[in-house]
Amino acid sequence: MAIRPLVSHLDPLLRTPAQTVDPVSPEVRAAVRDLWDTLATQKGVAMAAPQIGLSMRLFVFDLKRPREKGGPPTRGLLVNPKLESRSGAIPVIEGCLSFPGLDLAVRRPERVVVSGYDLDGKKIVIEGGGLFARMVEHETDHLDGRLLPDRQGTVSSVLSYMRRRRWENGQREMR
Repeated sequence: MAIRPLVSHLDPLLRTPAQTVDPVSPEVRAAVRDLWDTLATQKGVAMAAPQIGLSMRLFVFDLKRPREKGGPPTRGLLVNPKLESRSGAIPVIEGCLSFPGLDLAVRRPERVVVSGYDLDGKKIVIEGGGLFARMVEHETDHLDGRLLPDRQGTVSSVLSYMRRRRWENGQREMR
């Protein structure tokens, strides 16, 4: 097992667009193994390579639910993913492994079409909605150097949320 430490949200790597990679390279296979091993130790449903310190355009996901008939896969990976289309927009409360304890209200697509490659170099095109659509946009944001607070309306709303969260945590500890 190769469990890697998560990169801090302060690391400039998370703000840098990840490099396109050769899907069949041994380095990509090793990165995918490390991503799976590391994700298994976390409470999240997906992880992008930059989150473990690798500038590679790939992510793994395990939505931890059964696949719906005709729906998108609930477990898999995408190498060099590209969001082909998005539709709809819904408000959600979302967290990120790169920002432990921070949950923010953001808008995510209701449906997406994403293309990419598997580890054999075969092109994949997947269409899906719900948690799958939100996860795809979140992870491709990581690959583009965009972080969860960037989806928030203003810096003041993020700071307001963080102050409220600290206050709520303090209130719980006092009880």
